[in-house]
Amino acid sequence: RLVSNLGAAPDAARPIARIMGDPKSVVPAPKASVDVYRRFYDYDHTPLNARADAVDDSSPYWRKERISIDAAYGRERLPLNVFLPRNASPPFQTIVVFPSAYALTARSSELLDYSRFDFIMRSGRAAVYPVYQGTYERQIAGALGPSERRDLYVQMAKDLFRALDYLESRTDIDVRHLGYYSLSMGAYFAPVPLAIDSRLKAAVLASGGLRYTGFPPEIHPTNFAPEVRVPVLLINGKDDFQAPPAAQARLLELLGTPAEQKKAVLLDGGHVPNDFRGLVREALDWFDKYLGPVK
Repeated sequence: RLVSNLGAAPDAARPIARIMGDPKSVVPAPKASVDVYRRFYDYDHTPLNARADAVDDSSPYWRKERISIDAAYGRERLPLNVFLPRNASPPFQTIVVFPSAYALTARSSELLDYSRFDFIMRSGRAAVYPVYQGTYERQIAGALGPSERRDLYVQMAKDLFRALDYLESRTDIDVRHLGYYSLSMGAYFAPVPLAIDSRLKAAVLASGGLRYTGFPPEIHPTNFAPEVRVPVLLINGKDDFQAPPAAQARLLELLGTPAEQKKAVLLDGGHVPNDFRGLVREALDWFDKYLGPVK
């Protein structure tokens, strides 16, 4: 009752300027330089010293095992959440999950974002969800400078590689059929681990695109994208405000994956598609195609 209509406000309808640069102008580093950047991700393949810390059988769809192993750096322990489906038989196809930025603020990995990845286990595949450096109870306090950010992402990648080392030690995991899945943060970073570790055979990147500002060259996705060879599915909302169409297109253009094995899908929604069932359908169809249907 107290609102007064002051008429149209033309300034409010104007586009909001974003200073992001043109992703088409971003050029990968020469291969010789990328070969040097790869060395940042080398680590000694020391014993895993795996330990089973807990088991949760409460879900009707999966068994959750909490495993810890020696990390590839700093004499730290790396927690792994391993989910084994109840509707399939081993050896299981397995998908490595890289979380969204939610994991940078949630205080405990007891609060995993199940709704974003539980479709993997329901499909009859196993999933491994490492507690990556800088996430959940392994958060790092304070703002990070460029070098600290580089070190953090290198450690995250090593956590993923070390998780794959662990999967290779299990007889109930089919290590010939390993996939990668992430929504947002890990979708942006994906070119790095996909280029470096050939054990990953297919990838689904949801809410991703080319992130090309604020990354030191050693972790810059642009530099690694041409080295990616595996099939890649990119799923975005039609109104994705964080990964606009030009950034999506540039990522697919730069990937070294054969043209017939990389695909973009647009669904209704913003940065995270509203049509999450559509996302699930596309993701599972992709894994069925390139990892094979679940037996």
